Amino acid sequence: MNNWEGGANMTVWQIVRDTAMNPDSFAIHCGNFLDEFYRANVEQRWRMVEQEPDVRPDLPEYMAPFLAAMVHKLCNDYEVECPAWVHRPNYVLNAPHFWLNAKGNLRLVLLMESPIEFKIRNLFVTANTLSRA
Repeated sequence: MNNWEGGANMTVWQIVRDTAMNPDSFAIHCGNFLDEFYRANVEQRWRMVEQEPDVRPDLPEYMAPFLAAMVHKLCNDYEVECPAWVHRPNYVLNAPHFWLNAKGNLRLVLLMESPIEFKIRNLFVTANTLSRA
């Protein structure tokens, strides 16, 4: 799904489109996006994140805030201009969402190590949630 002469094809918008066909594939599409993002140059990275994804009521409510947090963190970490859409209030969950359906002490770990870009959206993930190692 790459076109490196013309730039990266995978976008955040496409993650939502592709996930809508199979909600269980969200992690796979995010992983494919991350693989391309990490290989891309700054201009390609911007094109990958600039378009706001469609909000889909048929998908779990944590997905859109997760994508906003992911884009926010990637832009901060890789010095890419952060698109305005990631700061909209509709990308903040009303209730906390703990990755891996965490319970007990794992919740405490996620509360402490979640990157700030996720915490401000009421999402609690592992510190390496965007790693592809």
